Amino acid sequence: MATKLLAVTGKPILHSKSPNMFNAQFKHYGIDAEYLYFAAETAEEAIFLFRQLGLKGMNVTSPFKEQIGKLLDVVHDEAKILDSVNTVVSKDGKLHGYNTDFYGVTQSFADTGISIQGKKCLVIGAGGAGKSAAYGLHSQGAEVTIINRTLEKAQKAAEIIGCNYAEISQLEQYVRQSEIIISALQQNINPIEDQWLTKEHIIFDANYKGSPLIEMAKQKQCTIVSAEDWLLNQAIASYKLFLDAEPDKAVMKSGLQQPTLADKNHVISTIGIMGAGKSSHGLELSKQMQFDFKDIDDEIVKEQGKPITQIFAEHGEAYFRNIEKETLSKNFSTDKPCILSCGGGIVLNEPNRNLLKDNTLVIWLYATPDAIIQRVNIAKRPLLQCDNPLEKLQQLLNDRKELYARTAHVVFSTETRPKTRSAERLKDEIERIWKTK
Repeated sequence: MATKLLAVTGKPILHSKSPNMFNAQFKHYGIDAEYLYFAAETAEEAIFLFRQLGLKGMNVTSPFKEQIGKLLDVVHDEAKILDSVNTVVSKDGKLHGYNTDFYGVTQSFADTGISIQGKKCLVIGAGGAGKSAAYGLHSQGAEVTIINRTLEKAQKAAEIIGCNYAEISQLEQYVRQSEIIISALQQNINPIEDQWLTKEHIIFDANYKGSPLIEMAKQKQCTIVSAEDWLLNQAIASYKLFLDAEPDKAVMKSGLQQPTLADKNHVISTIGIMGAGKSSHGLELSKQMQFDFKDIDDEIVKEQGKPITQIFAEHGEAYFRNIEKETLSKNFSTDKPCILSCGGGIVLNEPNRNLLKDNTLVIWLYATPDAIIQRVNIAKRPLLQCDNPLEKLQQLLNDRKELYARTAHVVFSTETRPKTRSAERLKDEIERIWKTK
C-alpha cells in the first residue's frame, strides 16, 4: 500500500504545528502516512502541488482559506456557506473542500466546560477564521457581533451567518459588554487596550504563538481558552475526513509539545530529483542568508579524488551510499550555519534519510519532469542519456516520491519561479520561525 501524503499550506506556514500532531499519530500507531508543509506562494500553487504529488488531504490556513474553494471540484456544507475552506480531501479523483474550523471553536469551549448558549460574544476579524468562529458560536445559541477594520467585510460575514456586526470605532464598547472575546487577527495584532478587560472576560485568540492579547488577558486574570485546543479540535475533524478514522486525541495533543522546525540547528538541506534546483536555488539561498553552502556530491568528489560515476563503476552503489552518509554527517555536525545540497539519490539510503530529517531542516524542491527537461543540459546528465529522457525523469520521480516525502519537512515548487525569488520566499519563511525561537 502506498504511503498516504498529507500537508498544510498557507503564507507563512512553517510556524504551523499541524504536522507535529498528525505525524505523532502516524508514528504512534505505525500508520504509513506523512504530513508535510507546503510553502506555497498562492492557493493555486498549493493545489498544483496537491495534484502533482497525489495527496490524500491538505489543511489550509491564512490567507488561502477564502481563495482555495474556487479551485476545488466540490465545496461542502459550512465551507460553502462561509466561503472558507480549511480542509481539502481527494476522493474518487475529485478535490472536496470542507470547513472544520467552526467545530474547532465550539469543541474547545466544550472541552473547557464553558457553555456558549446565550452569551454575548465578540469576534474580531472577518476572514476565514473569524467567520468560522462566529458561525460556530452562533450555531450554539450565542449572541454574536463581528467587528472588522473594513466594515463592509464584517457586514457581509454577519449577513451570511445571521449575526450582528459593528464598526471598529465601537470596539471598546463591545469589548466591555461582551462575555466572550475571540480574536481572529494576524499574529501580533491586538487592537484591544488592557483597561477594557476584566477578570470576567473569556478570551480566545486564534494565534497559538506570540499573542499579545493573551498576555494582556493573563495579567487581567481573564479565563483563557487555548488556541492550541482550536488547532487540535479542527485537526481531529480533518483527520476523520482524510482517513475515515477516529484519531487518538491524546496522542495528537502530545504532538503539540514536540520540537518544531525552529530547533533544526540552523542547517538546511535541499533534496529532489535532478534539475529541480537543489544546487542553484540552495546556493542563492545561502547567499541571501549568508550561510555556508556545500554540495554533498562535490564534497565526495574532492575526498575521493574521482568523479561519482567512477566511484559507482569501481565500487558499486552500496559503497557510494556509505561514503555519502559519512560525508553528510561531517557537514552538518558544525555550529556554523550552512545549506547542504544533496544528490538526487540520497534518499535511497534509510540512514541518510534519518540523518537529514533528524539534524536538518529538509526542503524538497519540486518541479515537474516537463519543466526540468526544458532547463537542464541533457548532455551533462548521464542518467538522461536514453531514448526518452522525459520518461526516465518521470520514472525517477515516481520511484522516489515517497522517499522524498519521508525525508522532507517542507515542499517548495521551483516550477516557474526564478531562483532569486525562490530564495527570498524561503528566506522569509525560515527567518520567521528562527526569530521566534
